[in-house]
Amino acid sequence: MPRSLAFKLAEISRHIEYDATNDDIVVSKELVSSRRKSGSTTTTATTQVALDTFAHATFSTARYIVSVTQGSDYHSTELVISHNGSSADILEYGILKSGSDLATFSADISGANARLLITPASSSSTVFKFDRQLVES
Repeated sequence: MPRSLAFKLAEISRHIEYDATNDDIVVSKELVSSRRKSGSTTTTATTQVALDTFAHATFSTARYIVSVTQGSDYHSTELVISHNGSSADILEYGILKSGSDLATFSADISGANARLLITPASSSSTVFKFDRQLVES
C-alpha cells in the first residue's frame, strides 16, 4: 500500500533530534545517497582486482578512504580518482601504515565504468574496506 507524504515526513521526523549543547543535528538512521558507498572485500592472492566501480558517464571524480588490514598490520590511505572518459588518474595521499605497503592502488576505465584497482602485496588474507564519495560530471 502506498504511503502518503505526510506519513513519510512523520517517519523521518522521528529520527532527527537537535543537540542544543553541541549545536548539532543528530540523525538516528543512516543516510543513503547514490553518491556515497561503503564496501569491503578479502583477498588471498596477489592478483589485481577491482575494489569498486562507478559509471564514468555520470561521475567525473571519486574520493575514497581505504583501510587495509592483514593480521595486526594496517595500511590506511585516501585516494582521488578523476578521468576524462578514456583514461583515469589516481592520487594517493594521507597514507598511514604499520610497516610496508599492504597493497598498491591504480585506476582505469573499463567499458562504462571507472575502476579502483587493488593489488595485494601478499597472498595472506588481506581485508580491504572503503568509503566512497562521488562528484557528478
